[in-house]
Amino acid sequence: MNLDTRWLEDFLALAEIRHFSKAAEARHITQPAFGRRIKALETAVGHTLVDRSTTPIGLTPTGRQFHSTARNILVQMHQGVENLDQLNAPLLNPIIISCPHSLASPTLINLIDSVTNNNQTLPFSIDILRVEVGIEALKEGNCDFLFCFELMELMQPPFTNIRLGDGQFLLVSAADRDGQPLFNLNMPTLPYLRYTSGSNSARLIEQYQPSLDVKLSGVFESSMCQMHKEMVQRGKGVAWLPDNLIQEELNSGQFIALNPSRLHIPFQVRLYRNNGTLHPDAEKWWDHLDNACQNGCQLISPWQEKKG
Repeated sequence: MNLDTRWLEDFLALAEIRHFSKAAEARHITQPAFGRRIKALETAVGHTLVDRSTTPIGLTPTGRQFHSTARNILVQMHQGVENLDQLNAPLLNPIIISCPHSLASPTLINLIDSVTNNNQTLPFSIDILRVEVGIEALKEGNCDFLFCFELMELMQPPFTNIRLGDGQFLLVSAADRDGQPLFNLNMPTLPYLRYTSGSNSARLIEQYQPSLDVKLSGVFESSMCQMHKEMVQRGKGVAWLPDNLIQEELNSGQFIALNPSRLHIPFQVRLYRNNGTLHPDAEKWWDHLDNACQNGCQLISPWQEKKG
């Protein structure tokens, strides 16, 4: 296969700008020449990469998968050239991870820390995004991995995943000075800090909450777990919060889980990627996690199991 690196740069420009004439202008060539180079790239790889039937233009499923490959080829080539002149220069090709707020800190930080070799620090770049934006980033090849909950649309090719562990949403209240919950299940109704309809957390909770028979009255709404956590800390109500986000508060007694043996909603934590080959550091990190999980190591576990 003969590939001109200019074709890859053209392809990445087109994927970002999504308009042939504007992408050609950005690449400082005429639109007909630009179009011929995109077509030459498609011929070389043997697949249609650009969906020309939409406005603005988009990438085909194969094109989205190839986007990650093209980006990594160019990054590695530029690194190789730079290293010829500066052999001791540090590599600047981070492992790019998209992640929702609720799993970023401390869960993702702990995961990175737990598998980082003390003798070799891998470079990471973390993008904190809404779940649906993170899914799109992975599909478009704008990140190497998506660290997220179970997502059915990513459970089939061209994506693969590792199940890193499990957690639980717990219904929690702040504690008073005596260590008792400010709001308890004996109250007629509980002031409820709920998730915005349509958010990933709301969809998960709606699957289970009707069967849990808890009387809640909405007083606040947000799509962010972190904001709900802060509102619970201020004594504004109760909220379903992922246990990974509040382990410190639960262990210290600042938060009280209300009847956690009954009132818990399970979730899975997975690391998703495209099936295409990633750059060496990303592949190394993936292999480390995959081997750990295949050997029975649960990298993330529910708070109730740790407590027990």
